[in-house]
Parts: sequence; C-alpha cells; structure tokens
Amino acid sequence: MKPTSSSWLLFAAIVFCGATIFLSGQFSLAQESNSERRAANDDRAQRSELGARQRLVETKMQELEEKLIVIAERLQEKEPKRAQRLIDAYQQAKEKLITQEMAEVSKLLDEDKLSEAEDRLNAVIENLADLIRLLMNEKTEVATKQQEIQNLQKWQKAIQTLQNEQQKQTRETNKVANKDETLNRLDNQIKKLEGLIKDQQDVANQTESSAGAGLHELDRLADKQYEIRKETDNLAKEIATDASAEIGKAGDSKNKNDPKSGDPKSGDPKSGESKSGDPKSGDPKSGDPKSGESKSGESKSGESKSGESKSGESKSGESKSGESKSGESKSGSQSQPPQPGQKPLEQASKNQRRAEEKLGSAKTKDAERQQQMAIAEMEKAKTELKKERRRIASLPPEAFEQMAEKQRRTRDKALDIARQMEKAPKGKPQDGDNQNASQQNQQQPGQKQMQKASDSMKGASEDLENQQAQNAENRQKQAQKEMQKALDEIEERLNQLREETRAEKLARLEGRFREMLERQQLVSIETIELDDKSQNLGRLRRRDQLVLLRLSTEELEISELGQQAYDLLLEDGTSDVFPEVVQAIREDLNRVASLLEDERTDQLTQLLQKDIEGALEELLEALKDAKKSGGGGGGGQSGGKQPLLKKSHEYKILKLRQRRINRRTKQLDRIRNEQDQAQVPADPQLDDEIIKTADEQAKLLELTEDIMDDN
Repeated sequence: MKPTSSSWLLFAAIVFCGATIFLSGQFSLAQESNSERRAANDDRAQRSELGARQRLVETKMQELEEKLIVIAERLQEKEPKRAQRLIDAYQQAKEKLITQEMAEVSKLLDEDKLSEAEDRLNAVIENLADLIRLLMNEKTEVATKQQEIQNLQKWQKAIQTLQNEQQKQTRETNKVANKDETLNRLDNQIKKLEGLIKDQQDVANQTESSAGAGLHELDRLADKQYEIRKETDNLAKEIATDASAEIGKAGDSKNKNDPKSGDPKSGDPKSGESKSGDPKSGDPKSGDPKSGESKSGESKSGESKSGESKSGESKSGESKSGESKSGESKSGSQSQPPQPGQKPLEQASKNQRRAEEKLGSAKTKDAERQQQMAIAEMEKAKTELKKERRRIASLPPEAFEQMAEKQRRTRDKALDIARQMEKAPKGKPQDGDNQNASQQNQQQPGQKQMQKASDSMKGASEDLENQQAQNAENRQKQAQKEMQKALDEIEERLNQLREETRAEKLARLEGRFREMLERQQLVSIETIELDDKSQNLGRLRRRDQLVLLRLSTEELEISELGQQAYDLLLEDGTSDVFPEVVQAIREDLNRVASLLEDERTDQLTQLLQKDIEGALEELLEALKDAKKSGGGGGGGQSGGKQPLLKKSHEYKILKLRQRRINRRTKQLDRIRNEQDQAQVPADPQLDDEIIKTADEQAKLLELTEDIMDDN
C-alpha cells in the first residue's frame, strides 16, 4: 500500500517535531554530560558521544531532505499544491543551512563549547519550527493569549511614553508658533505669583506675631491662608492647562480647514478647570470655606475630614490641579507632563493646606513652618517660570531644525513600535473558518493607528524644517489623536483577553473541584460501608483492609488534584481567600488519608470527609456565580490584572467557611462527650483535630482582617 501525500506530509512534520524536541534538550544534556565528564576518567569519550548523537540527527535531516524531493516528484502530477509545499520546505531547509548548522553544533559539542552550541541549537530549533508550520500549512505563528497580553502591555507602555514625548513637542511647537502670546502669558503668571508670594509672606509674618492670640484671630488668619491657597491652586491649574488650551485654540481658529484637529483630549481648558478650580463652583473638594476647612469653630477638624480623606493632599496638589482630566486617557495613559512652575506650586498648596490645619488647631509654630516651606516652593516656581520665559525669548533661528530633529526621533520610535507589531505573532482570529487567511490579513490592535501617527509625525518634522510651526502643530496633534486611538484599541483587546483568560481559569478550576468532589463522594460512601461492617462484625477482613489502603491512596490523589488547583490560584494571584480554602481542604484530605491508613472509619473520619465535600460544593457554587456575573469587578483596567472573583464572592466563602468551623466545633464536642460517657480512653487524634480547628479559626480571622485592610 503506497503512502498518501497527506501521510507523507504528516510524517515529515512528525520528523521535524521529533528533531525539534531532541534539539531542545541538547543543551541540558550537554550540561549534564559536562558534569559527568568532570567525574569521568575519559571526558573526551563523553564529548564524542554528544557529538555522535548530534550527528545522528544531522544524518536523519539529510535523509529527510532527499525524501522531500522524491515524494514531491511523485505528487507533482496529481497533487501539485502539496508537491510544491514539499519543494518549498526543501528549499527553505537549504536556504537556512539547517544541516550545516547541525554539523557546526556537533563540532562545538565535541570541543565542549556549550554556550556557543546552545546559541546554534536555538537557531536550528527556530528554523525547524518554521519548516513544521510550512509543511502543516500554518504560515503564520499564532501567539498564545499570555504572549498576546504581554506584547499588548509592552506596546501600551511604549505608546504612553511616546504620547507624553509627543505632547511635550506639541507644546513646544505651540510656544514657538505663538511666541508673543506665550511670553505675555508667562509675564502675567510671574506677576500673579509675585503677588501671591507677597501675600503669603504677610500671612506668615502675622502668624509669627500671633503667639498667644485667641481663636478668633487664628480663624481670621486661617481664612486668609485659605484664600491664598485657593489662588495658588488656580495658578497651578492655569499653568497646567494653558499650553493645552493654546493647542486647542490653534486647532480651532488657525486651522479651520481641519475641524478635527482640536482634540479635547489634548487639554481643553474646560476639561477640569471649572469643576475644581472655579471658586464659584462650590465644590467641597476645591476648598470652599463653607465646607469647614479653616475655621476651628465650624471647621469639622480643620479640613481633616473633607480635605485629607476625600480631596486629600495628593488630589488637590496633583491629580486635581490640571494634570488629571486634561491629559489622561480612558485606557490609562499617563497624565500630561508638568509645565515649568507647576510642581512647586502644587507642593506649595500642600504646605498651605497644612498651615490652615495647624492654625485651626492653634499650633502657630507648626503653621509658620509650613508657610515658610510654601514660600520656598513658590520662589522655586517663580525661578522656573522666569527661566522658561528667557528660553522662549532667546530661541535661536536654528530652533526649528532642533525641533524637527526631535520630531524625527519620535517618529522613528513610532515606526519601531509599528514594526514590532507587524512582526509579532498574531492572536487567534475570532472566526476559525479561514484561519490562515484571517491571520495573514489581520493587524495587531493599534498597529494601523501607529502607522498613521508615524505619517503625521513625518509631516510635522518636514513642516518644522520649513518653519511652518502652525502646520506642524496640527500634524502633531493628529499624531496624538492616532496614538490615543491605538491605546484605546489595545485596551479593548486587553480587556477581552483578560476576560477570556479569566473564563478559562474558572473553567479549569471548576473541572478540578468537580472531579475532586465526585471522587470524594465515592470515598465517603465506601468509608461508611466499611464502618458499618466494622460495627457489625467487630473487625475488618483482609479484603476490607486492602480497600481501606486503596481509599487512603485515593484521598492522597484527590489532595494532589487540590494542589494543582492551588498552584493555578497562586499563579493567578488575584484571590486571597480561595488559595487558603483549597489549602485547608488539602490538609483535611491528608488527615483523612492518615486516619484511613490507621483503619479508622469512625465519626471523626466521616466528619472530615463531610466537611471536605461541603467545602468543595461551596467553591463550585462561588465559581458558578462568578461565571454568571462576568468580570471580576475592577483591576482589569489600565493594565491591571482581571480578578478571578469579585470581593462579594470571597466574603461569601469566608462566611460559609466560618459556618463550617462552627458546625465542626459542635460535632467534635459531641464526639468527645460521647467518648467521655462511654469512658473510653482519650483519643489523641480527636484532640489534634480540636487544636487544628482552633488554628483554622485563627487563620480565618487573620484572612478576614487582611481583606478588610485591602479595602
């Protein structure tokens, strides 16, 4: 019977697979042999043996190459496509010099050059993998979900960094394109800051001379400090949003032919200023005095509740001061880069807030120290603003060329990301009808947008070379928009992959727990039957004793299944409760195995078995609820890890576990009372079980406290 073309293709692929598997173990074998050679008298013989094993693979490869041509000739007439595939495989093997590389590996192994041999082996294995895909008509390597997630997260981080870099360059282009406006704005900000510094110094002087003053006077100073802090916050917001606002104005007024160029995400001044910066808004987080921040009599602890816990230092000084909504993306991109003077003013605002609190608590010395620290930060901000003004005013004629060069470097980075995306293995297509065709035409999420962003950056660099700052600015804004679209696509795909991965993990855990439960139920039934025999006959026969040994082994095997589930949960790392519950089940299984080995089928053994079944049923019920409720509730956004279970499921497990401990405690107490009434000797196993139950109760308490602390 002549072999078919399909069988020959399968045979060739199997040979290549075997060669790949063999080669992948060569380096470890070489290392093992290396240690053996040191102990052996004739290490040269060992090296020759390794080389001989490698040369055997080389010979098999040569024979296979010859067979590829012979089979291709036989198939040429009836199955030309398959014949061509064999010819392509032969040509690819020759082009990549696979047999020659194998010969080099043999030589290196003979010479004990293990490191170089490993490098050559890795290259040979990759070439063989390519041949396997070619023979199996899988021209495109498919990435696993985990590989795709890692790649997407890597590109996401790179694009976010590039987006910030582009944002800086867009702001710089705006400053150059609107030089006079930029200088006037900086002059106004410096003047405003000088006035604030003077006012802050006056309040600090009054604070210094207010030692021993009454609460009314300190309340008045706290009110003044609040007003200065509010103006400091507003100036910080103005600095953070002005450049972005100018970008938006330029896109709307100076590029009317491109209505899409005014991207609100690039920093519309209305994107966060009115809510947190407008003193008329009455937002308690912005520091309205009616919210009780400064006055000690009506302050509700001097803003410690509303100021610290809700708006807090970090929020008022950092995220609410213009960095947050003006530059953040929903996919988790980084906030806008800080402008000159912005960070010191945000820190000054924090110091001023603390000064308000200290004045409200009549701690004038502490308040004065915070005020002086605020003044130092404000002076630092003024220095940065003046330095920025001098830089803009003295921009040399070659500034455009320097900006163009920076833009070209940014474009190169965007191109590099796009090329990485193109070369990386694609994920599995959504429909499996025409998988290879789908993969060949498929692009990575965000790849198309990054190519568009690269084109916009190229145009921007050319415009800068021609000193057309406004056109360059519009192109730069377009590049930012495309990068944002790329980030949105990547985040959408990441969320999809995380949910798919989560569903797969839940299914694996459910299958493992279900198998454990079914096997445990059978063991429990047989245990009861053996206990009945023991009660009726007074002893167990030899055959029954062998059954007990088998049941003990079965409990250990069920425990091993629990270990597999435990390892999966640890690898996932998003659940605190489930791993602990599984570990407790494993400990019960091991104790039951020990009891059965000691031929104990009594109430204690049956109690533990019943508890194991109950715990497994609870875990399965929680997994069932988790599958119905979908996502794990937070953690999956912005690069985070999708939790397997919601917190509500974990709390439910804790509650059920506590009930089981309560039931076990009562049953253990009942068993002990029955033994006391029967006046039987003390049972060490029962005492140990009581101690272990107490330990489990302590662990449950600790676990509950940890989860509450996390929240």
